[in-house]
Amino acid sequence: MDIAQSTELTKSLIREAAALIRGSRYLTAFTGAGISVESGIPPFRGAGGLWDRYDPRTLEIEFFLRHPEQAWPVIREIFYDNFGKARPNVAHLALARLETAGTLKVLITQNIDNLHHIAGSERLFR
Repeated sequence: MDIAQSTELTKSLIREAAALIRGSRYLTAFTGAGISVESGIPPFRGAGGLWDRYDPRTLEIEFFLRHPEQAWPVIREIFYDNFGKARPNVAHLALARLETAGTLKVLITQNIDNLHHIAGSERLFR
């Protein structure tokens, strides 16, 4: 597939998605870690994810209680350095605009970065 075909396919998919959104009676959005990557928050899993750099057990309460001196640097980097600097990206803002327009009825996310809320989403379930 060349660039022109790829561009036309992308445009076609966007038109199809827009038609589905316009025709929906109760639009619900589901998001996960991928939406916040553009905001500078690495995903936990997958290539380049936080679990490539840290053992996930580091964040377990039992580990923290036994080894706080090892847990705190990880907690600081993940939750303060990464999350603290992040700002909503165009995807977070677009979902908030869809909600404000009355199109998006609810947003369900597994994310704990608070970026949907900062972007303006109010009908949000975490």
